[in-house]
Amino acid sequence: MNIKQQRGSGSTFLLLAVIIIFSMWFFFKLFPMYMENMSVSSALEQITEEKNVEAKMDGEIRQMFLNFLNEKDIKLFDKENIKQHVRIERLTAEGIVEITVEYEQTKALIGNISFLVKFKNTVAASS
Repeated sequence: MNIKQQRGSGSTFLLLAVIIIFSMWFFFKLFPMYMENMSVSSALEQITEEKNVEAKMDGEIRQMFLNFLNEKDIKLFDKENIKQHVRIERLTAEGIVEITVEYEQTKALIGNISFLVKFKNTVAASS
């Protein structure tokens, strides 16, 4: 092989390494937020497995949700802001309770640049 044909391969490797490092950095910044959302989704599923959810008051359902999150050590919500993020709709004709959790999280990237990620999870519980 000619040396002139190999010129530039070091800079290509360096560029590829920088792209991989930045991709991994983004991944490790965003991954914890998605893991927390998976716990929120799991807590909602646990609510649907409870008996007589449709007979419970909205406050009791929210407290169950908070208890399930506390078991998983997730501190996204507390008693003051839970009403802003958890919406409970009762479809009386079908006997279904629809629970929607909607929230956003912000994660700093560099300086004043941040990620804003919005999450929305919905489940329907019936008897």
